[in-house]
Amino acid sequence: MKQTIKTIAVIGGGPCGCSLALQLKRKGYKVGVFYIEKRPEIIVGESLVPAIIPYLRKLGIEEEVKTYSTYKPGASVWVDADEESTAAFTCADGTLPHYAYNVPRVKFDKTIFDLAVKEGVSFFKQAAALEYNAETDEIKLNQATINAIEDFFQGQPDLIVDASGRSRTISRLINIPAKEGNRKDIAIFAHLSGAENISPFNIHLHRFSKGWFWRIPLPDRISTGIVINPELLKSYGQTKEEQYDNLLKTDETLLRFNSNAKRETGVQLYSNYQLISSRLYGKNWMLVGDAGGFLDPIFSSGLFLAIKGSFEAVNTIENYSNRSLKKFQKNQMNELKLWQQLVDTWYSGRLFTLIKAGQDRLDTSFGRFVEPYIKRHLTRIFTGEAVYRAISRAFLAFVLGPMIGMMKMARLHKRNVKDYEIK
Repeated sequence: MKQTIKTIAVIGGGPCGCSLALQLKRKGYKVGVFYIEKRPEIIVGESLVPAIIPYLRKLGIEEEVKTYSTYKPGASVWVDADEESTAAFTCADGTLPHYAYNVPRVKFDKTIFDLAVKEGVSFFKQAAALEYNAETDEIKLNQATINAIEDFFQGQPDLIVDASGRSRTISRLINIPAKEGNRKDIAIFAHLSGAENISPFNIHLHRFSKGWFWRIPLPDRISTGIVINPELLKSYGQTKEEQYDNLLKTDETLLRFNSNAKRETGVQLYSNYQLISSRLYGKNWMLVGDAGGFLDPIFSSGLFLAIKGSFEAVNTIENYSNRSLKKFQKNQMNELKLWQQLVDTWYSGRLFTLIKAGQDRLDTSFGRFVEPYIKRHLTRIFTGEAVYRAISRAFLAFVLGPMIGMMKMARLHKRNVKDYEIK
């Protein structure tokens, strides 16, 4: 049966939590956000995809975001050290804007936070202490928390939404099983000045001998991150700073772009970033954004999925029932599954193989016929549209599967697929 929700506690004051709270406040709900003010100096997820732009417009923040960000017209993938393939977002020929932004995340997060405050969302600068009743599957704020917020909800909130990101507050509280990805890579990154200029201001993704790395042009710096096996990373030093700096100095590909670079920030580490909770809701609680599941950062889907998930959570809350909650969970799980399939094409090398074949061997009548379609649908991976268009999913499934197999049999490219696999 449909239930009426009036009061909502949101755990987490990041973009997902603030976006959710802002929308709920606009719709007349009584909403309070629990957050801890401490934030890292730099935050992963700086390169946005065009698919997020419509949501920024709905929130009313695109114009402000534009003032401190770098305009992003496309994506560039380096198959090898000297082989680059670039696609402008216009090539996607879809319904999305033909641009996005590279954003300093601290400023971006503050933009949504400040707007939520301006529009009257109540924020509590403290953690929410929770209690769980396994028999009823209910979660409650403990009495000390209720007292600390001066009984803001006049008792218990009708609904508690976990938007705490990778802290996964509710999942850890009630031990929700989670599915981890096959890879255990670690991402290590910092902001550099003096690195080689990037023009146009795409996101640049590089495959190299030890993994892959990104270069994201920001207004006055370049964010450079390296994704690598954690055991291999240990060989570069005792501290994360030593490891990062030594990688820049000793790897030939990284040195090429960063020989004159100076690190302007501390170094951040992100590990274990393929994890999805097996449950996203209970009797009076929901998980949204990274709190429910997060993926590899390769296609810049993280912030987009978090913001998009907040909009879908609002729709679920407006029609709150067991049926709507089941639908929310099913849709979120399916979305993560589809994105994971795209991530797998990167690490397996199939995406590189297709790009390489397109560069080398599509100068045939069949190649000239299929090339525009390949470019269009591959570009949609980087705009964020490929997952949501059935024709793109079907076409990519073919060209990244059977078509690569046929090219191998016909020897239309020189290397085996395994040559491009990221170890």
